Amino acid sequence: MSSPLVRALDFLKDFGFFEVILPFLLVFTLVFAILEKTKLFGEENIKGEKYPRKNVDAMIAFVIAFFVIAASNVVSIIKEAMPKISLVLVILISFMLLAGSFMGDKQFNFEENKIFKWFLILVIFIGILLIFLSSIRSEGSNESWLDLFWNFVTSGFESGPIIGTIILIIFLVLIIGYVVGFKSEGGIK
Repeated sequence: MSSPLVRALDFLKDFGFFEVILPFLLVFTLVFAILEKTKLFGEENIKGEKYPRKNVDAMIAFVIAFFVIAASNVVSIIKEAMPKISLVLVILISFMLLAGSFMGDKQFNFEENKIFKWFLILVIFIGILLIFLSSIRSEGSNESWLDLFWNFVTSGFESGPIIGTIILIIFLVLIIGYVVGFKSEGGIK
């Protein structure tokens, strides 16, 4: 026999809480926060102080959130990706707890080691990109985009285009790094 909490979760699942309400709230909150932070639609003066246009920001966030929940394939991507992204966040917080335990009485931050900070940001960005690529499914074969990309790359290594493209990208990055590396405060040496 199942517990009352399991039955409550089943009720919420049948009610559409996980397919409609939670994705709506997530998209609404994210879009509203971005619009408030960027002040994309300007500011209004209220008693001599400037505030973002909350009514416009809220209405646009509301409409975008409804468009997202109307697209069931987008909701399924969100439902599949968010638990994995939450796991990445738990791993990151666990790492910061462990690293912070070696800091003594100092506050934990990455300001002293910026290279490590940017390396960690790059790793997290690639991880989240891979999570979303594994969550997006192809309609015909029901394979994830990550599977399709991996199959394309592994089958293309026998041919020249993939290797040639990788060599070209590495060559361009090295040239850009070489040119930018010679810049000083006054310009090019």
